[in-house]
Parts: sequence; structure tokens; C-alpha cells
Amino acid sequence: MIDVAVIGAGVSGAYAAWRLLGPESEGSSMLEDLRRRRRGPLAVSLFESSGRVGGRLFSVTPPGMPHMHAELGGMRYLSSHPVVADLVDHLGLPSVPFPVDEPKNLAYLRQRRFTLPQFADPNVVPYDLPAAIRGNTPDEALLSVIERFFPNAASMDHQAWDKVKATATADGRKLYDVGFWNLLLDAVGQEGWKFLDDGFGYGAVVANVNGIEAMEASVADFVGSPPPNYLLLRDGYQTMPEELVRRFVAEGGSVHLHHQVRRIDRETVDGEEVLRLTLSVWPAGQTLTVRARHVILAMPQRSIELLDPDSFLFSSDQFLSDLGSIIPRPASKLFLGYDRPWWEDLGLRAGRSVTDLPLRQVYYWGVEGDQTGADPANRNALLLASYNDISDVEFWNELLPQPNRLAPVAQTRPPRPMDAVAPGALVEEAQRQLRELHGPDARIPDPTVAYFQDWVQDPYGAAYHFWQVGAKSWEVMPRMRHPLPDANLYVCGSAWSTGQGWVYGALTQAELMLEEHFRLARPTWLSPSAYLGS
Repeated sequence: MIDVAVIGAGVSGAYAAWRLLGPESEGSSMLEDLRRRRRGPLAVSLFESSGRVGGRLFSVTPPGMPHMHAELGGMRYLSSHPVVADLVDHLGLPSVPFPVDEPKNLAYLRQRRFTLPQFADPNVVPYDLPAAIRGNTPDEALLSVIERFFPNAASMDHQAWDKVKATATADGRKLYDVGFWNLLLDAVGQEGWKFLDDGFGYGAVVANVNGIEAMEASVADFVGSPPPNYLLLRDGYQTMPEELVRRFVAEGGSVHLHHQVRRIDRETVDGEEVLRLTLSVWPAGQTLTVRARHVILAMPQRSIELLDPDSFLFSSDQFLSDLGSIIPRPASKLFLGYDRPWWEDLGLRAGRSVTDLPLRQVYYWGVEGDQTGADPANRNALLLASYNDISDVEFWNELLPQPNRLAPVAQTRPPRPMDAVAPGALVEEAQRQLRELHGPDARIPDPTVAYFQDWVQDPYGAAYHFWQVGAKSWEVMPRMRHPLPDANLYVCGSAWSTGQGWVYGALTQAELMLEEHFRLARPTWLSPSAYLGS
């Protein structure tokens, strides 16, 4: 019998496990009761179905570039993100600025190539835009639409958005009950919507999701004032969950990789209600039973759906409704390494270029010799050659060899890290599109290494999630943190948060769950003014 089983060693699971055993867990009356019952230290175990810690934080170091890290999952955070910035400082993880839109970077839309500042010139931008957004960048255009509903939107923080979500309306309809695509179409027409869709580089930004949640996410992540200040962990984002797990183990916690939970049942042991976990252990394939007084599911939507349908939590209609209150969003990344930073010949050094080609976004990641502690003579360079989402993911999946295409993970084998080198056909097509994007002056050599990652495959099911039209996030989130009032079972992660697709969404929900249901005090390293949400 263990006290707490944490399922999933992504960042939310790693954080929850560490907080339960860390030095700042002292003083929790609930944890003290568990220790007295055990007559010893708290027993907390972290179970992970794959062979690695990190979940959708997945940092790969290419050969010949020891100071460079291809971020195949989450890659950045904002200095204003609740919990994240304070946790980075507390853990001593070095960070560096992450530039995005640099003046010399390119837009290649409708076969017209121009620099980002030229968005201000209606004669250059190949869209017949309404007067209200003509001469605007995509960021400015989107913000102007949102400000029709909230004139001070640019300066609204998460707490301000939470105050208006339940009541804000458009034409007599609650904004949470209206699709964002519909709102944008009414505001700027089809041509204006297409300009936003193409110019942002993210199809998800203007998709038909929950209107009020989309407005908050757009302002917080992209178009707020002052502009977002993005940061990158110098040694890879995966170092965050790895460091949390290292500290968790140092405090006496146990980690079990290749342990996949199949079902969860209630059981009574010596008069005590506990939860029985049935796990598959790889590679041997044997079945293991673990009993726990409390279970934390630090898992995304699809991973929960893959549990045995007879698991008791699926008997709750409310839980099933809340489980389906979010939409899975596909996204994929392609990193290419080169023996030199060919883009510098074009005056491009950092940030991104955007296109309506299936590449969608290209980030000039960096040069090995320019990194702290690296050999200046090493000019090996890394490019995020494609960062795409929604329908563009399908384009690249069709270029994968048949065995690697999108398919459910068989229940007879464990999920595997998807870190295979990208296949030739996919790389060849990416190279062709890079030449088209950058123009005839680009001299692009063959890549030395390639990595492709598609997060739609099970057990992840999505790169991130977003709220369905009609979902009341302020009601769903606290319910999901403790979905069954009569069971010691909890859920945390970014999927049901107002920071979907961001580490801060995962950490804020984990912290709120620990404070509410394990009675942990707010950690001293976390700013007292940090607003963690509903």
C-alpha cells in the first residue's frame, strides 16, 4: 500500500510528486495524518508509461551540437507566466531570451514574399482587407477585433478575464457560447479571417473554439501590451521535469518507468477505502497491481480515455461531460540541422518567418558556436524548419513511412518516444518549401540531421487542447481537480486549464489541486501575488 500514486511523469506529474515530498510539504495536516498512519515517511510513487521523464517536454541534443537542443514539444515560456518563472529561478535553471518576430524576418503569403514590417503597407500585403484592419500586422488586427468587445483587452491579465467570462456577451449571446471563427468572420469577413489564419502561422488561433477563452489566450500569449517576453531554458525544457524528479527521488520518492496504468478500481482494505491500479509493466508485459490511498492522474484527455472503460470513474456522467469539454489540437515539428547557418547569408539571425505553405512557421534556432561555453569555430546550426498545426499536420503525416503514420498504439505494447529521425521524403519536401519561402538567393545545403515529432499519436492524442464552445471553464477546472467527491482521485495538467498548451497551465492546476485537496501551503518561492486561476 502506498500513500499517493502519481500517474504520468510529464511536468504536472513531476511537480505534484516533488511538492508532496519536498521540504515545503511540511505542515499539511492531511499529509501528517498519512505519515502517522504509516508510522514513517510518506510513500509516494510516480508511474510513467514511457521510458523517459518529461511527457510533451522533449528536448533532443543533435550530434555535433552539444549546446543546442531541439525542442520537439513545449519550447518556451513568458516571464509573466504564473509559477513557471518563479520555479525556474527556484530550481536554478538557466534561461535565455527567445526572439520571435524580428524586423528582417519574412512573410511568404499567397506567393508574395516581404519582410514583417511591410505588413503595414496595404500595397504589399496580398489580401483585400476591410478598412478597419488594413495596414495592420496580424497581431494588431486580432487585437483590434478583441478590443471591440473589451476596449482595455491589451492590458487585461488572467484575473481580469476570469471576472468577465461568465457574463460577457455578443449580440445577446454569452461569448463562451460563441465560436471564435464565427466572431472573427462577422468582424472582418472571410478575407480578413484568412489573413489572420495565414499571417499568424497558427491555424488554432482563429479556429472555432470557445470565444471568450480564445480572446484571453490570444491576448495573453501573442497580442497583449506590452508584447510577450518569451524565454527558453538554455539546457532544454525537459530539464525542468527531470530536475523535479531528481529532487523527488532525493526526498525518498520512487519512479517507475514503463509502467502503464490500464484501469482503476475501488477496493476496501482493512476497512479503508483505497484505489486499486492495474498496470502493464514493459518490456516483460506482466501485470502489476498497486493499491494507493490517493491517486493523481497527471494525464491528458486521450491518456485518460485509454483506461479500461470499466474503470469506475467512467460511471460518472459529470466526469464524462467534463472530460469532453476540451478539443484535442494536433501539431507537429520538424527540426533540421546543417553544417552552417545558411539563413545568415540572407540577413536572418533569429526569430521566425511565417508562410501559408504547410511549413507555416520557421524558427532560426541558433548556431552551436554562438552558445555559452561552445567552440566558436563550430558553425553547425539548427533550424525549426516547420512548426505547424491543425490541417497542416496531415500534410506531413502523409510523407511518413506507412508504419509510422497516425495509428492508435496497440494495447499489447507500451507507448514509445517518437524521436525517430525524419524520413527522406518528408525532409525533401521541407527543403523544397524552405527554398520557396526564402527565395532564389537562398543556398540551402542538405541537412545533417532531422527530427520529426507528431503529438497526435497515442497516448498523447494531441499537442495541446482548447475549450469547446459552450464550456464553462471556471466550473469545469475545479471539478476536474477532484472529479468524484467520494473518491481520493485527482486530475491535473494543462488540458483543463486557462493555460492550455503552456507549462504554466499544467503547473497552476497541479498547485491548486495540491493546495485544495492535500492542504499544502503556497510555497515560499512562489510570488504571493501570483494569480493561479479558478
